[in-house]
Amino acid sequence: MKLNQYKEKKKSKKMIIIAVLLVIGGIIMGMGSVNFKNYTNFNYDKSEDIIYAFYNGEQKLDGMPKKGNKENLGFEKAICNNGATVEWNKEKWAPLVVGLNKKKTKCNLYFTERKIDLGDNISVALADDKEDGLYDVDHYDITQIDNSWKKTEYRYAGVNPKNYIEFNSELWRIIGLVNVKTKTKVEQRLKIIRTNGISGQKDLGNYSWDRNTDYTNNWTTSKLKEMLNGIYYNSNSGECYKGNGNDATKTTCDFSGNGSLPKGLSEEARKMIDSEVIWNIGGTTDSNITVETFYEKERGISTGNTNTYPNEWTKENDAAYHNGIGLMYPSDYGYASHGGAMGRESCFNETLNSWRTGNYNTDCAKNDWLKPSSGYYWILLPYSNNLNATFYLDSNGFISYSQYGASYANSILPVVYLTTTSIIYDGDGSLENPFKLKSTI
Repeated sequence: MKLNQYKEKKKSKKMIIIAVLLVIGGIIMGMGSVNFKNYTNFNYDKSEDIIYAFYNGEQKLDGMPKKGNKENLGFEKAICNNGATVEWNKEKWAPLVVGLNKKKTKCNLYFTERKIDLGDNISVALADDKEDGLYDVDHYDITQIDNSWKKTEYRYAGVNPKNYIEFNSELWRIIGLVNVKTKTKVEQRLKIIRTNGISGQKDLGNYSWDRNTDYTNNWTTSKLKEMLNGIYYNSNSGECYKGNGNDATKTTCDFSGNGSLPKGLSEEARKMIDSEVIWNIGGTTDSNITVETFYEKERGISTGNTNTYPNEWTKENDAAYHNGIGLMYPSDYGYASHGGAMGRESCFNETLNSWRTGNYNTDCAKNDWLKPSSGYYWILLPYSNNLNATFYLDSNGFISYSQYGASYANSILPVVYLTTTSIIYDGDGSLENPFKLKSTI
């Protein structure tokens, strides 16, 4: 393809286009003017006669933005004469001209600053990115579900989707854009999870849900919640509980950066956590249910919950420790599978307790990036008929509960919702180039 740049009074100029799209896809574009100096020259095929001009908004550029440009400009649109159109090749970062019938065809390529706004319109931004492992989830077919939750969500799914993100100077991953409850309505927030446990141990670390005396599966009073939203949140050292079986013994955990554990959260990270989100902690009496049913139970919709403690975790019922750090839900795990050969929808029709090694539907777990490689993860759901029983995610790929689980010790991967003032400004979500996150306040 012949790629010439034209200017109003000059002949065309030779260039080569090389770059890679930096963000999730279908992005919300922002306009702006920059002094752009990041270009790439290229050779071209002289058999075609296409003349290009490059713009940042209305500002004409001297060349084509190249890979990793500091201005974070991305392709927005193209306007050609002579009836030609442009299809943008995302992987090669190059235009494909369609309908080229005349010589001296001119195409204006427009680039704008790319960013992700974590507000209400982000669903438009994330809707077209399945090649990077992002899938939409609709809850409209669930007749029991409250109408306020009927809003499309977007979940990363597969063995290794491109959902890595830098948060707290660490590597976390995006679970997706999910529905949350605030004081007045159901809104949407970006939900992220730490890639590794917080103990500093090879087994990802084991912490008890609660102490071994008077232990319950009530998240609002649990010692695990206090640790995550206390000493871990504030990067301090203090009381925590570890152990096996009924031996949930008190010990000291140090998240100050001076001990053996990873450092807790930085001030910048704390600013990006939405502590106004209401966490649903509805329970269920059965692990042999589908991901959609888990989604309902977590939100307290037709749960049949016989527990007497709250099914929501809010600042009002926990002023001392509601700093917005929780755990993944069972449905977070379920929606993170693309199903492999079995298929995503087929996995959604199977119970999460049956997603285990050796079963016919093993593909459901094998193609889920949240599946543990070893051990067990605590997940945020109580067993309704037993105040001591809690649910966990097994490394064999299934979800179950332990009758006396609240005093046991399992791995902890902190989960948070990001504020709407947080912005992804760079990266492509890969392990080598994770999304970059910053606060705008």
